[in-house]
Amino acid sequence: MTTLILVRHAQSTPTPDAPERDWPLSERGRQQALSLAPVLAELGVDVLASSPYQRAIDTLAPYAAQAGLDTAVHEDLGERRLGGWIESVEAVDAAIARMHADPDYCLDGGETGRACTARFGAALQSVLAAHPGRTIAVGSHGGVIGHLLGATVGYDALPPAFWRSIRNPHLFVFDASDGLTWRAERTLDGQAGVRA
Repeated sequence: MTTLILVRHAQSTPTPDAPERDWPLSERGRQQALSLAPVLAELGVDVLASSPYQRAIDTLAPYAAQAGLDTAVHEDLGERRLGGWIESVEAVDAAIARMHADPDYCLDGGETGRACTARFGAALQSVLAAHPGRTIAVGSHGGVIGHLLGATVGYDALPPAFWRSIRNPHLFVFDASDGLTWRAERTLDGQAGVRA
């Protein structure tokens, strides 16, 4: 069986004077990454891949060092490109809700949910095809994971505003032997997951 584990990155520190892809983990995020390492060991992860965003790479780094594994970085595993900046938290929430309700909606200069899911899904398939029968952890992001979950099980099968329940970090386990079948999820903070 091929197992895919999508790992939403640990808590990061948005840094206004740095590009988003360079935002580092916070001190709490670094501790979360350390706590994640034994979980990935328990799950038998023997292949690592990641988004090019530093917070995703750094979330897997303690386990990579412990297990002696390299992390293959793939540009197309990156977060959804949102486009224009939104000034208020309320406007961000409304935009994200619309992005999940309408796969063809995007902000100026951004990426639609449909395009995001296609890009991310193709990158995952490339990683999976290269490692059949392995247990693969992929460092990822809440936005792309949310779109993949919606495309995999159907948005109507998920709770309203389910994307707000994706934690830092959060593991989503799929049987990837024949397509993607979502089997389980796991948080490290004791909070309920998406399907709780």
